[in-house]
Amino acid sequence: MEEQQAIASFLDRETARIDALIEKKQRQIELLKEKRSALINHAVTKGLDPDAKMKDSGIEWLGEIPAHWDIPPLYARYSVELGKMLDAKRFTGNYLLPYLRNIDVQWDRVNVENLPEMDTEPDEYSRFTLADGDLLVCEGGEVGRTAMWSGELPVCAFQKAIHRVRPRSTQDVRRFYYYIMRAAAWSGVFLAYGNPNTIPHLTAEKLRVYRFPFPPHDEQEMILHHLDFETQRIDVLVAKVKTSIDKLREYRTALISAAVTGKIDVRTMPAGRQEEVS
Repeated sequence: MEEQQAIASFLDRETARIDALIEKKQRQIELLKEKRSALINHAVTKGLDPDAKMKDSGIEWLGEIPAHWDIPPLYARYSVELGKMLDAKRFTGNYLLPYLRNIDVQWDRVNVENLPEMDTEPDEYSRFTLADGDLLVCEGGEVGRTAMWSGELPVCAFQKAIHRVRPRSTQDVRRFYYYIMRAAAWSGVFLAYGNPNTIPHLTAEKLRVYRFPFPPHDEQEMILHHLDFETQRIDVLVAKVKTSIDKLREYRTALISAAVTGKIDVRTMPAGRQEEVS
């Protein structure tokens, strides 16, 4: 009984210390992600020049933007096409293509593994298939979640849960628009007008008329390169902290196992060993 109590006391103390370290590191990850979001939001709404002349955008979430930027409705710069609706009654299996679902489109990442298939006839390709560089925007779920299609498959369709967003000209940098969507989603632009009883839903009609900030092409490129570099640096830091958390959890499990199986004598075990993996 005395040794059981010693083991219990030791593990209560040591696991509490490990858990506190894990909680601290999880908070570090949250702060890094907040910093990432704030960095993107500032760059795509204020630009990189702190001395730029500003103007009121007339849009609440944007506030002031550089005076030489445009804020047109999306339809003026990009076409928006909603994906194909699945219809089991009309399924023939004659023109099968893999297709993307909402779940396959994550922030800056597209899953192409084990995709389902649906009928997509050749005369529907222009409307319901993807081209390299198309942007994919989620209609529901995490509304506005966006990724870029990079031609991962020779031919791929998309379901009626995703908008295909395609620039109308070369004046806009596609990946810059991805960052605009990240900033807008982080700012709550696509939520259901603050009504908790309404499921957020981004229809094509709504998406087309949203007004977003668009700098000149060269400035879009500069902002894009800046954000790619800075966000990658933050992502590396997040990954390192996650690895540290994994090691702490592994150590916690190993410590418990060793203590309850008698592999270590907790009566002589110095406190603070978990700091070695922090």
